[in-house]
Amino acid sequence: MSRALHCIAPRAGTPARRAPFPLSVRRHRGQALVLCLVLLFAGCLGLFFMFSTGRIAASRQRLDNAADAAAYSAALWRARVMNFHAYSNRAIVAEEVAIAQAVTLVSWARYFETFSANASVLATPFPPVATVLAAAADLARGNALVVEEAASEEIAARNAYKQLLATSQEVLQHAVDTFALGAVANEVARANDRRFFAFALPEDGEFTRMTRRYAAHERERLQGVVDASLDTFVAGPRGLDMTMVLMPSACFGNPFAGVDTWFHVLRKRGGTVMSPRFERWEAADTMSLHGYWPEDGFFGFEGCFDWEALPLGWGAAEAGRDVPTGALQADPGGVLENWSAASAAQAAMNGRNLPGFAAYSGTPEVRDLAYDTLADPRFPVSRVAVLARVGGDDVRTANVLDVGVGRLRLGENYAGRKLWSLSAAELYFRRPGGESARTEYASLFNPYWQVRLVEPSAAQRVLADGYVR
Repeated sequence: MSRALHCIAPRAGTPARRAPFPLSVRRHRGQALVLCLVLLFAGCLGLFFMFSTGRIAASRQRLDNAADAAAYSAALWRARVMNFHAYSNRAIVAEEVAIAQAVTLVSWARYFETFSANASVLATPFPPVATVLAAAADLARGNALVVEEAASEEIAARNAYKQLLATSQEVLQHAVDTFALGAVANEVARANDRRFFAFALPEDGEFTRMTRRYAAHERERLQGVVDASLDTFVAGPRGLDMTMVLMPSACFGNPFAGVDTWFHVLRKRGGTVMSPRFERWEAADTMSLHGYWPEDGFFGFEGCFDWEALPLGWGAAEAGRDVPTGALQADPGGVLENWSAASAAQAAMNGRNLPGFAAYSGTPEVRDLAYDTLADPRFPVSRVAVLARVGGDDVRTANVLDVGVGRLRLGENYAGRKLWSLSAAELYFRRPGGESARTEYASLFNPYWQVRLVEPSAAQRVLADGYVR
């Protein structure tokens, strides 16, 4: 039989069988595989592109976070220096108050010494009382010597510590310039990734102009804070007026004089002040018995004038670079009203000052806000901008990993062949959340300087563009 026949007629009564697929369908079998291969290639190409894009996006996100951390840390270092200025200023005020207290205690001890000695003399007609007062005078004399020695050492020590604080302010102020902040920013950025590099953008002197060291003749603000911090006993006046109704004066019953001039008056005066030029503390305490003496007035009328009948107690002390002076430069608490007692106090003060009293060098020159140059003296701010970068070769894209050839070799068009990120933080003054809600203006006497991240300014962006290109 010929094998050219491809079909045999079916038997009679048997239904004819149809071919499994038409010829046209059998000719198109396997075309879906080509489409799948094309789609698979496109998917792989997409994944190839997404790999590089994802690596760049991840590196950029990490660089942004590092730049934010670097800017915040740089501004935080500056805020800590500002808060150190505030703490040191408060410490200097406390040292000044302690020195004023030491001078006051010496004056009071010397006053109590002379008052006890004079009281024992006045009580001579009464031997038992005189004996007790003489013993009290000896104790007062020993107490005065101890107080003088202790005050001398304390004044010298506190003055040295105060000067050290003022000097440390200037040292730390130079630690927050642009170069120092750049070192801080770079250290933080490298802590995130050792391939990162960051630096602080130069400033136009904004922060430098924000504060200044007040010169010797500009210490009124600091001295005002010191005076406001003195307790009532030190600040004075330590005064007392007591009318001695059992001791009539020479004007007793004078119809042309007031009733308040008919009796002797016991007057206690005292106080502690910073003398002129902010370089000397002085304290004085006096007590005298005052009487009134008749005098001729206008048109023949008689009046009464006040005269210091008997000085009872006196004491004075001074601390300054020019001591001993032997004279009060001011009138603390009105002690000169008891003129004779004040003169005796000054004479005694001249020969009883120990070396520590001369060690006091005056109110120091401290750093404070430069209010006259601030755009907003009440709520000033200062910005720190940090520019961070990472090399393009450190971003592990497909091109860096040497994946792909020809047109599949994807290149990255970085600015300056690096990835860049700009961040900024702001230094500002505000009371902490747990404090009272009252508004407080900025100063370098309260440590309320804080930091927050902000948008870089237009000027900072322009400056950063100069580095990126």
